[in-house]
Amino acid sequence: MRRQYFTWSWFVLAVVLTAYGAFSLIYNHVHGKDISILGLAFLVGGTILFAVYFVLFFLDFRRKKDAGAKEKTPEDRPAETEGKPDESAQKKETEETIPKPAEKAKRTYAAPSGKSYHATGAPSRRESGSGYVRQVGYGPVLRINEDEVLDMRCNTYYRIEGNFVYQNGRGVLYEISGNRIRDAFGSYLFEISGSNVNKVFGGYYASFGGGYLQTHDQKEKFEVPSDLTISQKLVVVALLLS
Repeated sequence: MRRQYFTWSWFVLAVVLTAYGAFSLIYNHVHGKDISILGLAFLVGGTILFAVYFVLFFLDFRRKKDAGAKEKTPEDRPAETEGKPDESAQKKETEETIPKPAEKAKRTYAAPSGKSYHATGAPSRRESGSGYVRQVGYGPVLRINEDEVLDMRCNTYYRIEGNFVYQNGRGVLYEISGNRIRDAFGSYLFEISGSNVNKVFGGYYASFGGGYLQTHDQKEKFEVPSDLTISQKLVVVALLLS
């Protein structure tokens, strides 16, 4: 949001400087006066701002276009492995066809305890949390349903897929790397270290504790669900504190 405000302010300043400079030069020319140095400086400055604005706009457009093309790559990978045989299934089938001694067979069919199953099976995946994020004194601002996040302030949906956060109708918005989150293919914004929330290039900024997210200056405080994953916390921080 701050980036959009800065871009709009830049554009408005370019328009004002160019318009004032052009008007001043035309007015002095029509009335036979000397060229206004200030008006000429405003015109040149506005023209430079316009040039920089359009260059940045073009680069941002190219970046979003490249990001949209990369969205499809995580979905294409499973298709490459569909045709491959399941090696674990083949190994299990082979083991079942080999005759075993009576004692081993007896141990195989003994009912395993819950502990031994978890010890030998694949590690369980932690479920994502769900619930509402409420701003103290105002009410709910975000609704979290596992990997889907609704910003109730502007009725915008986001979804977490692997290391990427997508905004519905726009594409990739953020990228998550461990305990850090950044703009899509841009600069890092925040990192979570323990209970502290740090700006990557600004130091300590906020903290999680007692079911709350609170900025260090205590100006903003949010009630958050206690079972959020690190990815969900990073998305909450990016949406509420950016």
